[in-house]
Amino acid sequence: MKTPTIRAAVVALLLLPVAACAGSPQKGGSGPERDTLVWASSAAPNSLDIAHGFNNASTTIQLAVLDTMVTLDAKGTPAPALATSWTQPTPDSYEFTLRKAVTFTDGSPLTADDAAYSLSRHLDPAVASQAASYFTTVKKVEAVGTDRVRVTLTRPNTAFLSVAAIAWQVVPRKLAEAHPGDLGSPEVGTIGTGPFKVAKFSLTSGTVLERNESYWGPKPALRRVEIKAISDAETLRMAVRSGEVDATDGLNARDARKWTGLSGVTTSFYPGNNIAYLALAVGNGPLKDVHVRRAIAHAVDREALTTLMTGGHGTIARTVLPMPQMTALYGDNMPKFPDYSFDLAAAKAELAKSAYPDGFTMAVPYASGSDGATVMQAVAADLAKIGIRLTMEPSPGDKYMATLMDHRGLGVQYVNLSYGTPEPVEVLPDMISRAAAEPQGFNFSGYGSAELDARLDALAGATGQERQDQVTALLTEIGEQVPYVPLFHMDNGIALRDGFTATGLSVWNPNFFAVIRPAGK
Repeated sequence: MKTPTIRAAVVALLLLPVAACAGSPQKGGSGPERDTLVWASSAAPNSLDIAHGFNNASTTIQLAVLDTMVTLDAKGTPAPALATSWTQPTPDSYEFTLRKAVTFTDGSPLTADDAAYSLSRHLDPAVASQAASYFTTVKKVEAVGTDRVRVTLTRPNTAFLSVAAIAWQVVPRKLAEAHPGDLGSPEVGTIGTGPFKVAKFSLTSGTVLERNESYWGPKPALRRVEIKAISDAETLRMAVRSGEVDATDGLNARDARKWTGLSGVTTSFYPGNNIAYLALAVGNGPLKDVHVRRAIAHAVDREALTTLMTGGHGTIARTVLPMPQMTALYGDNMPKFPDYSFDLAAAKAELAKSAYPDGFTMAVPYASGSDGATVMQAVAADLAKIGIRLTMEPSPGDKYMATLMDHRGLGVQYVNLSYGTPEPVEVLPDMISRAAAEPQGFNFSGYGSAELDARLDALAGATGQERQDQVTALLTEIGEQVPYVPLFHMDNGIALRDGFTATGLSVWNPNFFAVIRPAGK
C-alpha cells in the first residue's frame, strides 16, 4: 500500500522520466505578487479524487483542497482535523465527532453524511477506488445524528487512523454520488473544505489553486498557487534557476549537488518514508535456494550503491521497512536484525553451499533510461565477481512496468516504494502476503504462506510491546530467508527560490502549500 510520497501504491523512483515538458513562463516569487507561488512537479496530476489519482502529483493537490477526518502530527501520531475527537467503543469500531460550522467552498455545510459517504464510497466496486486497499477492514460507515460518524471494522486494525489521515478525504456526498467514475476529472473537478480551492484544473496546461478565505483553520500565507508539470529533471532545474518556477519537490537526491549550487535557491532534505530493495523471486530457478539469495545479499556493495543513488542524502537500508516507520515503532531501542555486510568471501561461501556453486546466468529485464537501470548495472557488476551473470534486457518504461505488475518473468528486480504512514502493516503485506504476490500486487518475491497471512492479520490488531515483538519476528524471518535485499533509503527534497520559506516540513506533512510562505510573513 503505497502513497504519493505519499503512496506506496506506486513504484516511486523506479522509472526516471525522460521526456521534457517545459511550460510557458509565469509570474513567480521574483515578481511583485509574492503571495503567488509557481510550483512544478515531475509528473502531471491525473485526478483530484484520490479514488482515481492515488499518486504523488495528484495527492499533493488533493491534500491542499480536501480535508481528511484526521491528520498526522510531526511524530506521525493521529491528530484532529475535520473530526475534533474520536472514541473507540470497541476494539473494532471508532466514533468521530465532526467539527462544527465547517463549509465546503461552494458554501454548503459539511455534514456527517458527507463524511460517512466519503469513506464508504471507497468500498463500492462501481467507484473502483485506487484507495480501496487502505480500507479492506472497513465493514460499515454510518452517520450518527448530525455530528458523528461511526466506523465498524471487520477486525481490529491499529493502522486505520493513520491510513484515514491520507485517504479519507471528505467531499460532498451529492457531488460524489453523481460522479462515481469521474469525480476529480477536469470536466467535473472537486469541492472541499481545505485551505485552498481549485480555480483551474487541466491535464495539459496545469492547475491553479486559490486561497479558501472561509477556511475553518489557519489561513495559508499563499494567496495563489500555479502548478505545472516538468518531467525532465534538467529542464526542471533550469526552470527553477531562471525563476520560471519558484518551488519543486521534483529534485532527485542523487542530483543534489546540481541543485545546491544554484544561486538564489535554497534546498532542504528530510527523511523519506521509502525503501529501495532487490526483490528475489523465490520460485524462480536458482533463486529458490536460500544460499543463493544470501550470496547475493553479501555480494552487493550497498554502501557504494547508496552513495551512487542518493548523493549523500540517504542511508543504507537494513530491513524492508522505511526508516521513519522503524523509528516510530522502536524509537532508540532498535533490535538487531540479520544483516549481510559486503563480503565477497562470505558470498562465495554461501554460493558453495547451494546447488549452484559455480554460479549461473539469469536474464534481468529493466526499464531503459531509469534509476533502475543504474542500480541493476551496478548489481550485475557486483554479482559477476562471484560467478552470477545477469543478462541485462532493457525495454521501454511502460512496457517494463506492465510486465512487472503482471508478475511475468520475475527474477532479480529493483524496486523503490514510498509509503504514507508510520504503520508497518502498510508495508509488510506488500512484501509477504499471498494476495500481493498476485498480478498487480507488490510482492515481487512471491514469498508468502497461509501462516504468514495469519500473522499479518494478527499484527493488524496488535498494540504496544506485542506489536513490536510481532514486527521483529517478521523482519527477522525476512532477513534470514532473504526474499529481499534492502538497499537504501532516500531523503525527500524541496527547492525554494529566494522570496519563499518553508517551516514544518516533515515526512508526515505532505501539504507543501500550507507550510510554504513568502519570506518575511
